[in-house]
Amino acid sequence: MAGKHNYGWVIFSLSFTNLLVEGGIKNTVPVVYVALRDSFRWSAAVTSGVFSLGGLTGALCAPLLGRLLDRIGPRALFPLGGLLILMGYLTSSCANELWQLYLLYSILATVGENAISSFTTAAILSPWFPRNRGRMLGLADTGNSLGQVVFLPLAQWLISTISWRDTFRIFGVLFFLLVGPANFLLQRRPPIQQVIARGGRPLETEASSPLVEEGRDLDEASSSQISVTDTRRMQQILRHPPVWFLVMARLLATMGNHLTHVHFVAFFITAGYNPLLAASAIGAVGLVGMAGRPLSGALSDVLGREVVYTVGSGMQIGGLGVLLALGDGQRLWPMILFVALNGLSDGIGGLVVGAKAADLVPSSALGSVMGLVQMGRGLGIMMGPLIGGLLFDLEGNYVVAFILAVALMFVAIGCMWRASLTGSSRRTFPEGMLM
Repeated sequence: MAGKHNYGWVIFSLSFTNLLVEGGIKNTVPVVYVALRDSFRWSAAVTSGVFSLGGLTGALCAPLLGRLLDRIGPRALFPLGGLLILMGYLTSSCANELWQLYLLYSILATVGENAISSFTTAAILSPWFPRNRGRMLGLADTGNSLGQVVFLPLAQWLISTISWRDTFRIFGVLFFLLVGPANFLLQRRPPIQQVIARGGRPLETEASSPLVEEGRDLDEASSSQISVTDTRRMQQILRHPPVWFLVMARLLATMGNHLTHVHFVAFFITAGYNPLLAASAIGAVGLVGMAGRPLSGALSDVLGREVVYTVGSGMQIGGLGVLLALGDGQRLWPMILFVALNGLSDGIGGLVVGAKAADLVPSSALGSVMGLVQMGRGLGIMMGPLIGGLLFDLEGNYVVAFILAVALMFVAIGCMWRASLTGSSRRTFPEGMLM
């Protein structure tokens, strides 16, 4: 058992690097949005459509990727994701038409990003640290923040200095080298872990699971055994409300975030701030998030997932309010306050929802459940940028988009608490139901 625990730190290092890449991909969207809009002279809505389709792609592929993760394991899935990112970025750099970016960036690269994203990390890393999974997920998620700190200003500088096409080529190669080789050589499946209900009864044990005999990891279970139980497990999962409340919390919060996130650089520029300063401010959110994410994860182990989720979402709402009311292109302190509030709560949705799912679901089915949660995130990414772009085209500003974002975040908080109340009964995942 000591060996497994020690190897968990290798899995942690791989997870950190994977999330570094994911942070680089998703957090360069605001500067890529401006570059594509200015390069092709598209409207805000049309340009946002590139990222909205990426969200739809993520929503559709996430459940499949989750099941694929349970079936073939991270050692095969993660390098494949890196290869898809490489191909997507290199081919997108040659695109001259909208449909080409839809196919190559919004679909191909997005499937690769989702394969190595926070939902697969939660499914793989959580079972290695069952007693403090919130803290470990938070620490690993600092990779996401570091990706924001490093790659967003770098992307802005490279796009301004060379071009967005050359930037895509550089990033594609770099992202693949960070993800592909190490995961192929070092990644392993997580051990089967026992999940304890609030009533104190085990939901799954290594000895009773049909996938493994006592003392064996999931790596040693045959693919035929996994195949036999896969469909039945998903049917059982889909019948239980807590999963869907977690999906809804992820969907609504992500939609609210991406109503504004894709447009942050454009908003700052419209307000009169320098583009590089705007990109650096969003990068600084990631810098503060390097402290905020592990703190949020650790606090969620102690105070509860729902409390930390509520406080963090409230800070995000406060940051949007400050930006909307006081961001005028002249004063820097509203931008600094925005960075502090959003940095300390950065990534809290994926982190806390992922930890909550791991609290409720046995590790042998966690990839599939996190795929459903990621589907909610993908739908939010699809709808948020498109609605934000349409509202800007109609209103000429981002006021209505920001107000709608706040409302969606409030509803997401309610869904998170509802998942907890529904999932507090032993009957939620009866003993042996996922075996």
